[in-house]
Amino acid sequence: MPFKKIISDGFSAALAAGIPDQITKDAFLQLDQPPSHVIALGKAAGAMADAVRNCGYDGPGIVITTDENHRYIDGFNCFASAHPVPDKRGLEATNAVETLVSGLGETDHLLLLISGGGSALLPAPASGISLSQKIALNDVLLASGLDIHAMNTVRRLFSRLKGGQLARLAAPARITQFLLSDVPGNAPESIASGLAVADPVPLDDALALIRTQKIDRLDFVMPHLESIIFNDVAGPVRPGDPVLDRVTTRILASNAQCREAAASYVKSVMPELKHLDVPELDGEATEMARRLAALVIEQHNQNENPARPFGFVTGGETTVTLEMSNSGKGGRSQELALAFALLMRDAGLGAPQRWVILAAGTDGRDGPTDAAGGLLTSEQYFDRDAASAALLEHASYDYLRTYDQLLTTGATGTNLADLVLVIAQSI
Repeated sequence: MPFKKIISDGFSAALAAGIPDQITKDAFLQLDQPPSHVIALGKAAGAMADAVRNCGYDGPGIVITTDENHRYIDGFNCFASAHPVPDKRGLEATNAVETLVSGLGETDHLLLLISGGGSALLPAPASGISLSQKIALNDVLLASGLDIHAMNTVRRLFSRLKGGQLARLAAPARITQFLLSDVPGNAPESIASGLAVADPVPLDDALALIRTQKIDRLDFVMPHLESIIFNDVAGPVRPGDPVLDRVTTRILASNAQCREAAASYVKSVMPELKHLDVPELDGEATEMARRLAALVIEQHNQNENPARPFGFVTGGETTVTLEMSNSGKGGRSQELALAFALLMRDAGLGAPQRWVILAAGTDGRDGPTDAAGGLLTSEQYFDRDAASAALLEHASYDYLRTYDQLLTTGATGTNLADLVLVIAQSI
């Protein structure tokens, strides 16, 4: 079977393992108390809400998801909102959530169904912060190259719901939250910025991050932070706050089970494959590509059996730091795939003769594009100069589209971070 076919099918197996329907049903049926209200937020919100409805839940609920995942679910108030840059529709959804949550009492049980993308889909600007300011902050964060944990550290400070503040508003109601993790390490406070989770980052540390990254160049940032310091505006909930005493959190799925499913599939159809131990995805996309390419080239040069194929499956989330003056269209997975291919080409005979790389987001959308990522092989035509220019301008999408090397899946209904699959053979 061609390498390209194997890793494409491996990626499909990973997606199937992360579909939230059965995972959510199983968790719902284990609840010791049925929920009185449901809020589903994120790219998998529709599928998760469908699952609980199919389990017999017939109470009120809200669903907030992206345009491509939006659909109407019987009995739910369904909102389409914008991602990765929030819009006015997100404010409408925020108002609906606040109205529902603020009316809860001690006997109520709120079920939160949270998946990736929630930070943008439910913008909820803090008191004194406008939507336009929230958008400006989001633009700076997306271009900063910060990882998701650092970005959400900042976002929690500029929201009236994130960082446990939804739980504060819902108290004394009981809350159960089912989380699909799209973040490295599965930190609950970073999944949709932690609506019912304490913010563990001390304010002084967050301030240092904001100053180091020059986020305080936005004129509203420091005045707002000072209002939190002087208790003029409520900030995130801190660890130990009793408003979280009735919150139960379960992580239902993460990138790890997608990786395991992909690796298991590849092993089943290619038992002779030597599996390489490689790091999880993090840091700059091009630097991650360099680390992965170096491991592939090292294996090639030390290979005692050149005919034996080797490869790996890894996952996580990289970043791309943008200079706004030279930013093109692309995404972190597309950039990683293209950078890896360029490094393989530049290595010449020092690299394996045959190789294929798939790098993609499990949600089916890589950056502000309609592609999940990139899929490139050693057999395809490669324009080195055009590829180098595309990487320099962060315009990987245009290059990959020109040479039919985009991976396009459409919305997958889940969001469990990114995957990279590689297979190589020295001869």
